[in-house]
Amino acid sequence: MPFVHAIFPAPWWTPLSYEWETELAEGLRVSAPLGRGNRIGVTVNSRGSFDASKIKRLAGVIDERPPLPPELWKLIKWFGLTWFIGAGFAMKTLLPSKFFSDEALPPRPACENRGIFSAECFYDTDYKKRWERYRSVLEEGAPALALFPEAVMARAFWESLPPSLRDEGALWPDGPSKQWKLWKLALEGGLRFIVGPPGASFVPLAGLSAIIMDEENQGGWRSQKHPVFNARPLLGKRAEFAGARFVLGGSMPSAKSFLSMNPRVGDNGGEPRLIFVDTKEAQASEFAALTGKLSISVPLLRETAAARSRGEWVMWLLDRKGYAGELCCEECGWSARCPRCGSAMRWEERRGRLRCVSCGECAPLPERCPNCGGMLMRGSRPGLEALFERAGGALRGRYGGVLLFQNDGEKIPQAEELAEQYPHGALLIGTRGLLSLCGGLSPSVIGWIDADAEARSEGYDARARAYAMLWESMWRGGERRVVVQSRRPGTGWQDGLRRGWRSFWRRELSERAELELPPFVPMIKITAARSALREIASKLEEAGVDCWQSDEEAALWARTKRFAALGAILSPYFSISRSGKAFPSVLLYLD
Repeated sequence: MPFVHAIFPAPWWTPLSYEWETELAEGLRVSAPLGRGNRIGVTVNSRGSFDASKIKRLAGVIDERPPLPPELWKLIKWFGLTWFIGAGFAMKTLLPSKFFSDEALPPRPACENRGIFSAECFYDTDYKKRWERYRSVLEEGAPALALFPEAVMARAFWESLPPSLRDEGALWPDGPSKQWKLWKLALEGGLRFIVGPPGASFVPLAGLSAIIMDEENQGGWRSQKHPVFNARPLLGKRAEFAGARFVLGGSMPSAKSFLSMNPRVGDNGGEPRLIFVDTKEAQASEFAALTGKLSISVPLLRETAAARSRGEWVMWLLDRKGYAGELCCEECGWSARCPRCGSAMRWEERRGRLRCVSCGECAPLPERCPNCGGMLMRGSRPGLEALFERAGGALRGRYGGVLLFQNDGEKIPQAEELAEQYPHGALLIGTRGLLSLCGGLSPSVIGWIDADAEARSEGYDARARAYAMLWESMWRGGERRVVVQSRRPGTGWQDGLRRGWRSFWRRELSERAELELPPFVPMIKITAARSALREIASKLEEAGVDCWQSDEEAALWARTKRFAALGAILSPYFSISRSGKAFPSVLLYLD
């Protein structure tokens, strides 16, 4: 009796083997005994080691033919191999949960795209020009995905399409049940194109011939949970497997796109829009229970007052939530640390609690020092709540409408809701998440309270992320003034805001090339039990792979292009035999 091998939506890499009457094609859903019951898996050609005497029989075969388009199945296997997560966890990540059920799926049409892969780019700070290009791609009549980093962008583009064109496609909906219905409709060829946010990236659109990816450098394309990945390389590889056209666009390119495609349009600097302010010359607000200051400069107040007197919207941005970034005891030096992961905990005065900046663990706000019982507790690095307190006192009485949005468990209202509630505008205080409102509210002034802090965050790409945020704030949703408060205003990476993204990327990538950082050499972060990390580190060193241990956490970093060698070293730690232990976590940084 033939053996059948299957993978499951689980973290182990090992295919499991079963008996069946006939050989089965790859990519079929099967019901198989696993653990105390049956689970849905997918057949593969590869096999793991197994004891034939202990082989069980499949419970059933669900599909008569592979339900997924070949390009999507190839992408799943490539994703699992390249990101060191295994094909099983890759398909769990890219496919809806209802796929792993015995529900019959509609037959996939036989027509497949026979085109040749091509990649092109179009960068322009005027989104209307980009949308014209995307619209022309959709009007060519080939099956296509038009993807945007935020749902609000996708909806705005969809609503800009003529009704006759919308009749041929669909906007990716909210809610799992509606999404599953549309997923199946796309699978059977019932739609010619789909417009949507990142969640629509892996819909099985029949005959896929074009993938449009707008604002490809935005952080919205990065997943927020394990496995952490940027959708850009996956969409590019999907287009390659499908023989499709890959259209990249945005207000600026990513590092990878800048290197590989050398775009020459849309690189207009922002000198007329920028007001650089030296924080050493600004008015610094002090707080009784806090160390550190918040600078609110005269130019920022001037521009804000002028805009609010005209009934316009203004945003002040600071990526530091809570009242203070940390809480400490002045008597013994104790500082609040997360009991779960050991990271710093910020002080949230409005909710009377401490919250871990890494894992989100919460604890009551102590009245006395837990270590020495002292009463001299003080916060450091004032945050959004402190900024709101000061701004409200200075501006609310005269101009009204000062609102705080920390985007921390609370949903930012839709732009339409705010416009209706505040017809004469308001001052919005919050994190970078407020930039999603720019298209609907068109603020005339945006102030970055501490631009240096954006570039001081962890990661080799901190400056690039800071630059991209400020660049977006200059152009998204119309013209405006942008006040940049900094200790070194207009110098270093900020000079690229004046000159344009070509100047910034040349300087940034020159430094990364010298240091052998992504996108020139990939970096991999491996998190596991310390005993496993020591074993992995030893094997990497034997293989000649550059690696080093993190001092602050149980993590190992590697820098290498030798993915096959790294995969062979990691493979034993992702065996199903280790299910009783925690599997390692692997993060891949490509650009």
